[in-house]
Amino acid sequence: MQTEMTHDETAAAEMPSRQEGRRRRRKRNPETAALEVALKHSYYPHPCDDTLYDRLNTLLDDFDDYNTVATQLGFSRVGRLNEGRAVVVVGESGTGKSRSLERAFANLGMNDRSDKTFVVSVRAPSPCNLKQLGIEILIGLGYPVERDFRENVVWRVVREQLALRRIRFLHLDELQHLTQLNNPAEALKVCDTLKGVMQNADWPMWLILSGMPNLARIIESDFQLRRRSTFVRLDQLTACKGDLKEVRKVLGNFGHKAELSLDGLPILELASRLLHGTEGRLGYLIEIVQEAFSLTLQEGRKTPLMGDFERAYEAKTGCRPEHNVFADGVEWQNVDVRNTLFPDQDLEEEPSPGKRRRKVVRGA
Repeated sequence: MQTEMTHDETAAAEMPSRQEGRRRRRKRNPETAALEVALKHSYYPHPCDDTLYDRLNTLLDDFDDYNTVATQLGFSRVGRLNEGRAVVVVGESGTGKSRSLERAFANLGMNDRSDKTFVVSVRAPSPCNLKQLGIEILIGLGYPVERDFRENVVWRVVREQLALRRIRFLHLDELQHLTQLNNPAEALKVCDTLKGVMQNADWPMWLILSGMPNLARIIESDFQLRRRSTFVRLDQLTACKGDLKEVRKVLGNFGHKAELSLDGLPILELASRLLHGTEGRLGYLIEIVQEAFSLTLQEGRKTPLMGDFERAYEAKTGCRPEHNVFADGVEWQNVDVRNTLFPDQDLEEEPSPGKRRRKVVRGA
């Protein structure tokens, strides 16, 4: 005797086929793919961009004075006219340092290999010391590193190769990875090395140094290096009226790029949650907005939902629903956003020599 399947039984029978569909490569229509690429390609200007361009233009002018103007006027290269300078860009991770510099180099023509202001960018590995940083610079210059060097030899070769390849501008990114910054005596060696590159009588260099705030503290501790530097500080946004307005502009900008309508969103509340969830790190905040709008596009909607931001944030942080700053019913102002992956787990700190190990319990 044949019996009909109940609704629940039918749903259970169809579930494996639905799951199988989810486990295959997702297909996007060309229009959605184009809008997602436009989202990721878009650049939102950082509030500090004007300051960054001003500092970099001053650096370029300083080089021009050394390279061209002084000679045309018949001035000898002495004092400031015979040494390089540095721009130091500092900010917490996710504030947008690398992206802002990348954009500025392109707009100022510093990516043109045929130009005298062409800049070589090198990212410090984590962790690293001066020797490893020197090797990374050589690799970035295309020099075949086939043997081990002593630290002093590495930097001699770096100076030789910079001159041989006619490179005047060097960008060193993520310099907080230098483990020597944590040791005062070793930090002094870092400062001396950077000064030596800028003051090289045969081939002075102009530097762009970027990293976390501890980089600035080291440079500030050495007056000779500090007076040869100018600074750009990328601060984290706060919940003040001006920064909330900035986040609303971010939402409007990327919403326009994705051809989405934001009319159904509680914009002020969303901006506040974004600021809290990203600790005001503009670069990170923009990534969350891009991911949320991508989810909207993938589902064929023209209006984003708060749930899109909830899902994007879950994916970026691995947080549970009760710790998601975009989830409904969550006291998001009280969520510890630095510890959302395993907020209830006991974390053990590494003990200092002579001290007992203690446990630290964190939670939202």
